Amino acid sequence: MLTRGRRGYLSHHQRSGMLSAPVTTGAEQAAARRDARDGFRDGMTVIVAYIPFAVALGAALVSAGVNPFLAWSSSVVVFGGGVQLVTVQLLADGTGLGVILATTLVMNARHLLYGSSLSTHVGAWQSGRRTLAAYFLADPVYALAVGRFQKPSDGDSRWRYFMAMALTCWVGWIVLTATGAVLADALPAALPLELAAPLTFLLLLIPTLTDRAALAAAVASGACAVPLLHLPMGLGLLAATGAGIAVGATVGRNRRE
Repeated sequence: MLTRGRRGYLSHHQRSGMLSAPVTTGAEQAAARRDARDGFRDGMTVIVAYIPFAVALGAALVSAGVNPFLAWSSSVVVFGGGVQLVTVQLLADGTGLGVILATTLVMNARHLLYGSSLSTHVGAWQSGRRTLAAYFLADPVYALAVGRFQKPSDGDSRWRYFMAMALTCWVGWIVLTATGAVLADALPAALPLELAAPLTFLLLLIPTLTDRAALAAAVASGACAVPLLHLPMGLGLLAATGAGIAVGATVGRNRRE
C-alpha cells in the first residue's frame, strides 16, 4: 500500500511537471541579477566613452554622401567603429570596392586574436552562444569580457554578464551613430574624427590598465602603432595589436612563474 501510494504521489507530481522543472534558488536568482547588473553597468561606461566617436562617425557617414539609412544600418551589420571610419575615408577618396573590402578584412583580423584569447573562458558555452558572442566582439566588449572572465565563475555566469554588457554597448552604439546621422546638418562641417576616435579608445583603455601585464601591453601596442601608422590597409593596427598581446602575455606569464 505504501509503495503504491508513493508511486501515485510521484506520478501525480511528474504529470504536473513539478519534478521535471529545474529548481532555482533565491541565491541563484540573485547571482543572475548581479551578473546582468554588472554587465549593464560596465556597458554604460563604454557608451559614455563612445559618445564623441559614434556621433562624429554617424555625421561623417552622411557628410560623405552615404544614404542616411545605409549609414545607420552599417552600424548594425558591422559592429566596429574603426572599420567604419576607415571605410568612410576610403569612400571619400574614391577608393575602389576591392581595396575597401581587403582593408576591412585585414583590420578585422585582430578579432581572430580576440576570439583565441577568449576561447579558453567560453569552452562551456554551446556553439550557438559562441556564434552570437562573436558578432558582438568589438574592441571594448573584448576588453571588458577578458577582464571579467579572468575571475572565477561558471559558464552561465559569464554568459549572463557578457550578453548584458554586449547588448548595452551595441544598443548604445546604434543609438549614438543614428543620432550623428540625423544631426549631420546641424553639426560642424569638419568634425575632428581624427581626434574623436583616439579619444574614445583612450577612455576605453584607462579602466583596463589594472596590472603590470595590461600596462606593458598598452605601451607595446602604442610604441608599435606610431611608427607603423601609415602602412596600408590597417596593417600597422594589426601589427600593434599582435605586439601588445604578445608582450602582455609574456609579462603576465613571467609574473606567475
